[in-house]
Amino acid sequence: MAEAEFKSRILTLLEEDREFRMSVAGLVGYKEVLDRLAEHDRKFDEILARMEEHDRRFDEILATLREHSMRFEEHSKLFDALDLKLQALGSRGGIFSEQAFREGIKNVVEQYFGGEVGRWITDDEEGTVFGHPSKVEVDLIIKDGEHILIEIKSSIHKSSVSQLWREGRLYAEKKGVTPKLAIISPFIEADAKEEAEFYGITLFTRTSV
Repeated sequence: MAEAEFKSRILTLLEEDREFRMSVAGLVGYKEVLDRLAEHDRKFDEILARMEEHDRRFDEILATLREHSMRFEEHSKLFDALDLKLQALGSRGGIFSEQAFREGIKNVVEQYFGGEVGRWITDDEEGTVFGHPSKVEVDLIIKDGEHILIEIKSSIHKSSVSQLWREGRLYAEKKGVTPKLAIISPFIEADAKEEAEFYGITLFTRTSV
């Protein structure tokens, strides 16, 4: 049977044969239902995939929060230890030399950070720190890949804060690592404290003067 004749026969059956017409309509409708079900399945799979991604991200957020909580507890313990040391040394004023104070605090920092406080020494050819070429020295501790420059003094002035910040810039230029900055002192001037807060420098101190 030719294709044209076959199509004509089908059209005739659709027009004249009600049973045939209903059968065809049923088949067509069934296909539409199958197509819709397939589309619903696809969308449902997309929703499940998004929910799994949200669950994964939520787990990552929880892990990050737990890590931050642990670090906060460590920092809290460190601050308490430094607090006691600063109060003890600070209350006795000039009994200790600057060097004796530094050595006492370094021992506490090493104990609670779990790393050795070293000395970073470098040539500042561009004058980043002091405005002219000079040699720069600053206390440094590296722990778990974290670099921390520390200024330890019996008293802190505003100039010491800005100097530490410039030393941090120089360290980043030389080492390719942006260090955290911290100041440890029993006495810090009010304007020095404001300067430290402006630069985001962590302070371990008990008294502002």
